[in-house]
Amino acid sequence: MTRTGLLGALLIATALPVLALEARVSSVQGKVEIRTDSTAPWIAAAEGMRLPLGATISTGFNSQAELVVGPATLQVRALSRMRLDELMEREGVVQSDLHLQVGRVRADVRSAEGLRSEFRLSSPIATAAVRGTSFEFDGTTVQVDQGSVRLANQYNEGVPVGAGESSGSTGDEPPPPPSESREAAAIVVAFTPGAEESGDRQEGVLESSAPTTGGIRVNWSFEGH
Repeated sequence: MTRTGLLGALLIATALPVLALEARVSSVQGKVEIRTDSTAPWIAAAEGMRLPLGATISTGFNSQAELVVGPATLQVRALSRMRLDELMEREGVVQSDLHLQVGRVRADVRSAEGLRSEFRLSSPIATAAVRGTSFEFDGTTVQVDQGSVRLANQYNEGVPVGAGESSGSTGDEPPPPPSESREAAAIVVAFTPGAEESGDRQEGVLESSAPTTGGIRVNWSFEGH
């Protein structure tokens, strides 16, 4: 390609529209707080509240929130903390990137006419990447209801997990095939809203209802089920 052609291609690429999409709180139960960035104070979440990029949502005991993030609906379970890192549309692709620091989230990723969805939910240990499906993710283990999810460790070594299956990652080792996942148990530490400022932390034992690996149980026993 000539220099002129290369310059023209770069100009076309930079001229492609990038549309910012909306993330908002659709419902709140119990104590749910939000901060708009890492230095902002925590404020009470309310139905209809919009979330800017970089915002973090935190839920307390027996609390949960539902978010609409572009084409996805997320249920943030009790004792969870999650940050919105990216949400935009470009060239017919909706890109969503969220980081789950602790807790559990259920995501229903819908397809929209004329648009393709690339949804990623990561944690310090693993990443769940999907294109239109329903699943739950607790930072280590993914459970898929519909469609298919690619679960990867921190080195991007991953496996596909289909409907009715689950798999987990310890962060270092590649996730096993879903049929090889094993039950395990551990105690985890969860931050409640404002915990970073007060130093108050809550510990809870997780209750296993699905296969997992690496000494991590799956469901919080104090969610009131």
